[in-house]
Amino acid sequence: MIAQIKKGAVTYLKDLRLLTPNARKYLTGSFFIAMTFSSFMLLLNLYLRERSYGEADIGSILSAGAIGMTLVSVPGALILSRVKLKPILLTANIMYPIFGLIAVYSLNFWAIWFAYLFAGMSMAFFRVASSPFFMRNSSPKERPYLFSLSFGIMVIAGTIGSFAFGNLVHFFADNLGYDSIWAHRLAMTVGISMSLFALIPFSLLKMPKKIPAEDKLNLSKKMLLSMKGKLLRLTLPYFVVGTGAGMIIPFLNLFFRDRFGQSPDEIGYYFGVVNLTMFIGVMAGPVLVKKIGMVRTMVYSQLASIPFMLILAYSYYFPLVFVAFLFRGALMNMGHPIGNNFAMEMVPKSFHGIVNALLMLAWTSSWMVSTKIGGIVIENYGYTLSLNIAIVLYVISSVMYFISFRNSEKHTPDGFVVKPDFKMTP
Repeated sequence: MIAQIKKGAVTYLKDLRLLTPNARKYLTGSFFIAMTFSSFMLLLNLYLRERSYGEADIGSILSAGAIGMTLVSVPGALILSRVKLKPILLTANIMYPIFGLIAVYSLNFWAIWFAYLFAGMSMAFFRVASSPFFMRNSSPKERPYLFSLSFGIMVIAGTIGSFAFGNLVHFFADNLGYDSIWAHRLAMTVGISMSLFALIPFSLLKMPKKIPAEDKLNLSKKMLLSMKGKLLRLTLPYFVVGTGAGMIIPFLNLFFRDRFGQSPDEIGYYFGVVNLTMFIGVMAGPVLVKKIGMVRTMVYSQLASIPFMLILAYSYYFPLVFVAFLFRGALMNMGHPIGNNFAMEMVPKSFHGIVNALLMLAWTSSWMVSTKIGGIVIENYGYTLSLNIAIVLYVISSVMYFISFRNSEKHTPDGFVVKPDFKMTP
């Protein structure tokens, strides 16, 4: 048993060493962007609550970021297939913190809403670019590790951010004498500024002088009509699970505050710990992929999270809820990078950008609606109903994905690969 574990660890590390210099630089930049994102995820709605906004208004503001990403996702993919990646990444990485700071320091609801909308639009370019970039800068052997490591690095950044920014609120309030609103603002300012460090690794990316012809996306009505059924099967489960996630995930910090009376620094610790368990789950994903394939890893891990969500919905015993929170995070996020990898493997190289954009569109458009609905449901009926709606949608998404792709992979000496006859071709 010990020998098998040792052999598996050696193989894992060997595959990680295959990562290209470009991939390593992109992952480094991702780390700093994730630090900024974690400050928003942890503190923005707590800050808005301090300013006396209700869950419905908070949900509306959170949906603005999703609307921004939805609006830009497909046009962004078309732009990135024809324009060099580096200048777009650098520009977006400057605009994101600018709009983030406007959102934090604005006093008017609609000023916050539009600032968060434009912040989401800026973030969309980074999100749309990532999966096609990884496909072009990796081989099939290390690709599952690269996708999982990318997500894992963002989780680790979120862990550090959750610990740091929750305590920064406490530091600014208790040690420096700022009131609660200004303490939250200053902590988010530090978090937002972290994304500027990503400019360094992004500026060092080695990109081709000309975009290869095979990377350029030439969409036609005939091509889209020929693939619409296949693309729908790939993206619809993302929309369904995204709708469920939007009903509860953005409100989990408020869940701990409202149900258990926890403070921002305590909530920061909880999110830091759950990010560690998420990292373990994400990095374990490629091991399962080698044994049971991408589709089954994604579906089984998602379904395994359901009992823990039921505990979150119905239990008021904090230790049990906290354990369920950890396991739900690890299991539900294990399949996310694997799903992105699977989607990229299913389509031709020239379609990587548009399919990644469609997946993002499915996810963000679902959040655009469900965060608003989730805020209204929680404000009027509490967290239990919102969690139950999310559970039902998670199950539906898993069943849809399994029915569509359960026979799409075959086993090879290097692991599971998509069968050629299952790949989507225009």
